[in-house]
Amino acid sequence: GLELVLLLLALPVIQAADPGPAKVLVIGNPHNINTVALWLEGDPMMDPRQVPARTHLTELQGSDIQRFIRLYFPRNYEALLEYEYLMLVMIEVFHLTGKQQFMIYDAIYEEGTAAFQDRSVMSMASYIAHEWADSIISDAFPNDADAVVAHDKWAYETMGLRYVINTNENVPPIFTPYMELEGVETYLNPGTTCITVPRDGAVVTSYSIGRYNVGYSGNYPHPEFGGTGWLPHTMFWRYGNATTWTHQDMLGGDRYWIPAQNPYSIDMLLAEFMFATGRDLPSDVILVHRLRSKFSDFQSIRGFIYSILDFIDKFGANDTPVITQMQGITVVANEGKAQYLMQEYEESTVTMDGAIEDMEALRSEAMKLKDRALFWVYLTEWMSISGVSLLTGFVVWSLMVRRRLYKEVEVTKLVARDA
Repeated sequence: GLELVLLLLALPVIQAADPGPAKVLVIGNPHNINTVALWLEGDPMMDPRQVPARTHLTELQGSDIQRFIRLYFPRNYEALLEYEYLMLVMIEVFHLTGKQQFMIYDAIYEEGTAAFQDRSVMSMASYIAHEWADSIISDAFPNDADAVVAHDKWAYETMGLRYVINTNENVPPIFTPYMELEGVETYLNPGTTCITVPRDGAVVTSYSIGRYNVGYSGNYPHPEFGGTGWLPHTMFWRYGNATTWTHQDMLGGDRYWIPAQNPYSIDMLLAEFMFATGRDLPSDVILVHRLRSKFSDFQSIRGFIYSILDFIDKFGANDTPVITQMQGITVVANEGKAQYLMQEYEESTVTMDGAIEDMEALRSEAMKLKDRALFWVYLTEWMSISGVSLLTGFVVWSLMVRRRLYKEVEVTKLVARDA
C-alpha cells in the first residue's frame, strides 16, 4: 500500500561504494551479548563490540559493570555515532549515566542510528523493568514499556507458544521469505515471557500466540489476527530519523533464536539489521543462508590448518610453502567477502566455493607435511628404542646363553686344623 511505499522511502540510504563491516554495539547481559557477538562475528557484514551491563543472575557486582562501561562504552557522542546499530540485550539501564542514556537517545532520534532491544521491558524483575520504562531510551522503541508495566500481570511463567509470521500485504517482506522454512513458524515452550504493547505506528512482523489475557495487533495486523492471546513477538517502527526493533523474548537466551532450534534465526536477525539500516533485503534467502555458512566453513578450515602448522613447527618442519599458499587463498576469500558486502551474492558464492576447495586441498597438503615431520620423529624414536633393545638383548644373550663372560665359582674345602 501507499503507507509501505512512504515507509521504505523514509529509510536511510546506504552508499554502495566500498562498504565495510558495520560497527555494532551490543550492550547487556554478559552471557547473552557474548552469544550474540559470536553470531555476528561469523558474518562479514558485522563488527560487534560488547559492553556488559547486567548483574541480575550473574556473578558480577555493580562495580564490575561500572568498570566495563568505563572501558568499553564509547567515551563521547562522536565515538557512539561510529556505530551503525545499537543492540540492547536484557540491559539494566540504570548502570548507564543520564548522559550516556541521552547519548543513545539522541543517536537514535537525531542521527538515525538503528537500534534493537529485547525481552519486552528487559526482565520479569520489576526493579529492572520499571527502570527501563522510566528511561528516555525506552521511548525510542516500538514497545510501550509504560503500558506493559502498568498491567497487573505482564510476566508469564511456563507457557507453550506458537509463533507466526505476519502476512499482511502492508508489512515489508522482512520475515515472509522465511516462513515456510524449518523452525521459523513453530511451537515452543520458552519457559517465561513478558507481554508486549505496540505503540501507535508499530508494525508487527511476527506474533506469539498463547494463553495471554490480552492481545495486541499493531499496525497492519495478521489477516487471521484473533485478538486476546496474540502478542507482538517482533516489531519495528520509525522514531525520529531511525528504525528501531523490539523483541518480546530474549536474544541469545530463548530457544526461538537459537540456530539449533531455528536454523534461520541469525538470517532473520540480520534481515532486521539490513532493513533498519536501509540495505536491500536478499531476494534468495536460501542462497544467502548457505553463503553465510561458507564464510564460517572457510574460517574453520583455516583455523585447523593453523593448528597443524603450529604443531609441526615445534619439530622444525618447513611450513613456509603452506603459509604462502594460504595467504593467496585468503586474498580470494576476502574478495568473496567484499562481493558479499556489495550484495553480489551469486558472485560471492562462486568465489567462496573456489576458496574453500583450495583450502581443503591445502589442508590435505598440511596433513602430508605433518606426516612427513612425524615420520622422522617416529623413525628416530624407533631406531633409539630398537638400538637399546638390541643392545639389551645382546648383553642378556651373552651373559645368560653363551655365558662367554660367565666364570664358574671354585668350590673351597674347609680343612680342619690339628688340635
